[in-house]
Amino acid sequence: MSRIRVTSFLQLFVVPQAKQPISAGLIQQGMIRLPLSLAIGFFTIGSGCDWRSASSPTQTVDPSKPAQTVALQRVMALGTLEPRGGILAVMAAPGDRVSKIYVEPGQEVAAGTVLMDLESLPARQLELSIAQTKLDEAKRRIAAERAAGEAKLQVARSSLKQAESKLSDAQKRFKDSKADGGELNLLKQAADLGQRRLRQLESASRDPARQRLVSENALDTEALKVSESQARYESALRDAQEAIDEGRFAVDSAEQEIRATELSLIAAEQSASLESLKQQIELLKFNVATSRLVAPTKGRVLRVDATIGTATGVSALMHMADTSNMVCVAEVNVADLSRVEVGQTATITSPALREPLRGKVQRIQSLIAAPTLASPYPMAAVDRYSADVVIAIDSDDSTSASRLIELQVDVEIKAGGSKESAKVASAAKS
Repeated sequence: MSRIRVTSFLQLFVVPQAKQPISAGLIQQGMIRLPLSLAIGFFTIGSGCDWRSASSPTQTVDPSKPAQTVALQRVMALGTLEPRGGILAVMAAPGDRVSKIYVEPGQEVAAGTVLMDLESLPARQLELSIAQTKLDEAKRRIAAERAAGEAKLQVARSSLKQAESKLSDAQKRFKDSKADGGELNLLKQAADLGQRRLRQLESASRDPARQRLVSENALDTEALKVSESQARYESALRDAQEAIDEGRFAVDSAEQEIRATELSLIAAEQSASLESLKQQIELLKFNVATSRLVAPTKGRVLRVDATIGTATGVSALMHMADTSNMVCVAEVNVADLSRVEVGQTATITSPALREPLRGKVQRIQSLIAAPTLASPYPMAAVDRYSADVVIAIDSDDSTSASRLIELQVDVEIKAGGSKESAKVASAAKS
């Protein structure tokens, strides 16, 4: 058998016979290959390696060995270093350009810090200023109209009080005049008395016995006195009644003036269109805010993608993130998911890291998909599926991780404590 192996092996190095004469160069090459071929052949025979063993199936490894048990207690995966809150892409609406940049890569910023200004900012600020001026002017005009209206209202109220006072006085005088001893009462009594005397004289003038006692002149004089008394009474009564009517008319006029002034104030406020101006100002403030890009949260500027004059659109102008808390998102094969549990420790390594990073499994995503990270091993399976496992990096290592965001790393999860790992290890030993 050994002879067959050597013969077969040496046949690989025998120069086939050719019709052409063998040159000196070929002879020299053959002399060099022969000792090397003999040495390799004897080494192969001594090691017991033959073609049958090379073509036979691979023998199963004894799982009771410590190395195999350790392998079952860990899960290997690829991952990336990311901020816990993700990376924020600062963008702007299309149709504008960058005019100013206030930050640099690596700069720490607080929430609300101005990052960039766009070219539309001055025009929008001017529009906002004009609208604010219009609102201020409308407010001043309304204030002036309100002051004038309040003055008119005050005058109308004073007139109302005066009219009410006059009406009250007229009513009181009328009441007092009609009372005993009052002017109207005396005039009425005088008129009544004159009327009685006139009737007596008229009765006497018709009586033949007393007719000679009443002259025609006396009768006319008494009738005149009665008419005068009646006229004075009626005149006083009309004056009193007119005073009352004038007082009531003055009261009604003052009340109408008050109502008209109040309505004019309401109309002035409604015609000023303050609400529409306020809404326009809010819209312009929003436009100004869109022309000035500010940091939505505290964090660090990772990269400035724009320069002065860059057009805005679908591309990000800047990237930033809060790097105080870092995580590693590992793509764990679905075959290993059952052995991964929250709280397990993980070690993160990469040639770019000076020291391995430590962390703990924080969350296991339930969405299964094809992995996005390319394996560096050319023989790795390409039809596999995985789930994202979020590993919270220890606070002591967050600073190191924050310097290499989105770095592809190797992740080793210590899965020995899980029940599934224990079952797998037990099955391997049995």
